[in-house]
Amino acid sequence: MRILISGGGTGGHIYPALAVATHLRNTYNAEILYLGSDDGLETQLVPAAGFQMATIKAGKLQRYVSVKTVKGIARVPVGLVQALGIVRKFRPDATFTSGGYVAVPAGLASKVNGVPLLLHQQDVPPNLSNKLIGPLASRISIAFADSQKYFPADKTLLLGNPIRQEILDVRQVSVHEARSKLGLDPALPLLLVTGGSQGARHLNQVVARALPELLKFCQVLQISGQKLFAETQTLAESTMAELEEGLRQRYRLVPYLSDEMPLALQASELVVCRAGAATLSELAVLEKPSILVPLPPALGSSPQEINAETFRSAHAAEVIRNDALKPGLLISRVQHDINSASLLEMARALKDFARPDATQDIAAAVVELAQGTRARVPEHKGRNA
Repeated sequence: MRILISGGGTGGHIYPALAVATHLRNTYNAEILYLGSDDGLETQLVPAAGFQMATIKAGKLQRYVSVKTVKGIARVPVGLVQALGIVRKFRPDATFTSGGYVAVPAGLASKVNGVPLLLHQQDVPPNLSNKLIGPLASRISIAFADSQKYFPADKTLLLGNPIRQEILDVRQVSVHEARSKLGLDPALPLLLVTGGSQGARHLNQVVARALPELLKFCQVLQISGQKLFAETQTLAESTMAELEEGLRQRYRLVPYLSDEMPLALQASELVVCRAGAATLSELAVLEKPSILVPLPPALGSSPQEINAETFRSAHAAEVIRNDALKPGLLISRVQHDINSASLLEMARALKDFARPDATQDIAAAVVELAQGTRARVPEHKGRNA
């Protein structure tokens, strides 16, 4: 059985795709080819995961008007021709896409070659890529019940978002043990801050400026993103310049975490992050309370504010809009949450969003497509069922 896997650009698309690919390989002995963009993070993560990879020139529509937008559009026809050739040569029995701009040529090429496609919708509202190839999909898997209204009911499966096995495994590690393994104080509450694989400049700056107060009642592990590391480090060092060494030691800044990310999530008392669907699904499985700072709308809009509102309305997270995020507000929210019962309330609410079997269920649906049978909806008793 040959399966084409596609999804790229950011870790939020790549990690779920790799989770499904790994399960298909290990459980069904499937031959996997990963189709990615030649300029995406997948060029690093996919080979590291041990998968064969083919790359194309996928075009991305930027969230703002720029020269990059024009260049991205120009790459689309080239990428489609490349994808058509790759699919014809590999001859997959089914295709699975997890989103991102590279999913469009992968989906189109699969349709042209008569390959059944399972499209996965991670966020609540579909992005442009999934809107374009949704009509071509044989089946559509969704992570949240609120996504159902965007797709035909007769071909939609409510399965949840794929979860990395490392995230599932780390649940066996205690919070204190996770902190110790990261070289952190096991007894001091940990605030984990991450803007995703690309980083988030405003979030980084606000946290750096809040450090003198935050470090009085918790330790902070901040993931800045590779491109924003140097400027975040400079600002953080400046704001901590007059702090005593003991407080300064409570702060750790890293540009990116890969293998240690599950451990960092498990070690946290509270997470401040964007509201990408993959992140939210991992928080739900680990029952980790969060303060969400969703990516603000821009060209093409952002689904993260809708994702965040879905969790906030269920009392599964708190939300601060990006333009409202200030050091004083962040400090007061974090201090209140870490010392109150709100953490327990959020953790309880997160259980209704947790779908730890999503990877297996999606992989099974892909296999059923490859075998020419209709995918079945597994039973689930949570809020999203």
